[in-house]
Amino acid sequence: MVQKKAEYGAGPLFRAAGTVAGVMTGSALLVLANVLLPAALVAAPFAGAWLVLPALIPAGPALVACIYAFNRMLTGHEGQVYQDFIRGYRMNAGQALQVWLPYLLVLAVIAVNLAGLPSLGPAAPALRPALLVLALLVATAGLNALLLLSRFSFRTRDVYRLSLYSFSARKRVSLGNAGILFVTATLLLMTTTYLLPLLAGTVVFLVCLNSRPLLALVEEKFTVA
Repeated sequence: MVQKKAEYGAGPLFRAAGTVAGVMTGSALLVLANVLLPAALVAAPFAGAWLVLPALIPAGPALVACIYAFNRMLTGHEGQVYQDFIRGYRMNAGQALQVWLPYLLVLAVIAVNLAGLPSLGPAAPALRPALLVLALLVATAGLNALLLLSRFSFRTRDVYRLSLYSFSARKRVSLGNAGILFVTATLLLMTTTYLLPLLAGTVVFLVCLNSRPLLALVEEKFTVA
C-alpha cells in the first residue's frame, strides 16, 4: 500500500495559524490606514467630538481594502494579505469614498441628535432607542454596501440599492452583521473606545465570514457568468 504524504502546511493547524496571521496583518493595516482616528479619540474630550468625523473619512476605503483582502483569504486565493489590501485600496478608494461618505454623514446627524436628547426633557427616553436602532440599521446598510463594493464593479447608485436589497434577500446575513456591530459597540461602550484598533480586524473578518451567502447571491443574480 502506498501512503500519500501530507503536504507541508496543508494541515488544519497550519491553516488556522495562517488565518490568525492574516487577520492580525489586516488589523494592523486597517489601523495604519486610519492613523488619525486614535489621535482624534484622544483629543475629542478636550477639543470636541467633531474631530472624530473627519478622522473617520479614511475608514471607508480602508474597510473596503480589508474586506477585499479577507474575502480573498477566505476563498483560498494564494497571496499575502498585505498585497491584497494594497491592491483593494488602489482599485476601490475613489468609489469607496463616494459610497461611505453619505452613510457617515447620516450617522453623524444621528449622533448629534443623540447628544442633544437631554435637552428634550421627558421625550428623551422614548427617542433614544429609536435613534439607536436607526443608527444600527444605517451602519449595517453601509457595511453591506462596502462588502458589495469590495467584490463587484457596480455603479455607486446600484451599490446603494443592493445594500438595501440585502436586508430582505439575506435577512440572516444582515441580522448577523447588525449583531456583530451591536456587540462590538456595546463592548466598546462598556470598556473603552481605545480597544477599537485591537478589535477592528477581527470584527471585519467575522463580517466577511458571515456575509459569504450574500455575496454568493449577488454574484448569482446580478452578474454575468
